[in-house]
Amino acid sequence: MREKISDKITLMLTEQGFTYCNWLFIDDDVRAVFETGIDENGLQGVAPETVELVINSHHHVDHMRGNGLFSNAQIMIHELETEIIKDEQKSRLCNSLDQWIELMPGLDTASANRELGLELSPACPSPFNSERTVLPLKDGQILDFGTVKAEVLHTPGHSAGHCCFWFPEEDFLFSSDICLTKAGPWYGEHLSDPAEMMRSIDRIIDLKPSRMVSSHIHEVIEDPIPCLLEFKQRIEKREERIYRYLVQSPSDIHALAEAKLIYRAHPTSFVVFWEKLMLLKHIERLEEQGRVKRSDGIYYGI
Repeated sequence: MREKISDKITLMLTEQGFTYCNWLFIDDDVRAVFETGIDENGLQGVAPETVELVINSHHHVDHMRGNGLFSNAQIMIHELETEIIKDEQKSRLCNSLDQWIELMPGLDTASANRELGLELSPACPSPFNSERTVLPLKDGQILDFGTVKAEVLHTPGHSAGHCCFWFPEEDFLFSSDICLTKAGPWYGEHLSDPAEMMRSIDRIIDLKPSRMVSSHIHEVIEDPIPCLLEFKQRIEKREERIYRYLVQSPSDIHALAEAKLIYRAHPTSFVVFWEKLMLLKHIERLEEQGRVKRSDGIYYGI
């Protein structure tokens, strides 16, 4: 499914679930795509060999799993993540999978990947290629495609190098995984940070875009400011729920996750894993504030 943003910009809406993502096709003097969360069946008439530039908002596999399809294109991503998208082991580490054994005892990641649909298609070239040149993006950089121009906005929180892209002539923002889904926000990896995400959301609010598209919602959001404010408030509300729960019920991380204070349901093992990772982010903040303490693996609200 596709939607025209302008004569030169087409929004491609994924129909393959949240382990894939929406993407933009720029058909200008420079032919480019923003995100490649697609497989060989999701190109929808775009000839990958004609694309000159691939821009990834960040390193997560649902946003770059199709990079290998664009063999003639240069790849760009924020300078903090240029090495991550070339190396699968670095990607696994950044995604906190070194904590899997501790947080998910008795479960293996291979079965969890299959359960979630994170496995790469055998027919799609691997996006991880240590020999491929990846060019760094910087905050404030202007990407010039000819008629279309986009400004890079470094918006960390979801990941260290997460970027949004502002198209000033079209008064349009591609916000990637500042995503406004019912399940968000997500900050479940080593270098993600809920406080940084709130600051990034504030930056977008200050920009006052009239139209916004994110990676996993099938619509162009008109006047997105109220949605962004509510999205930011979810982070603060989660933290207060966690604190109040620990005052009443001191818990280890496993029992705390069972309370479902972030996600209302745990349909897959990865959702449980992400809940625990995000709980730990909030607990760290609460410990710094002197509101939570830990003793023998049990967290207490004080």
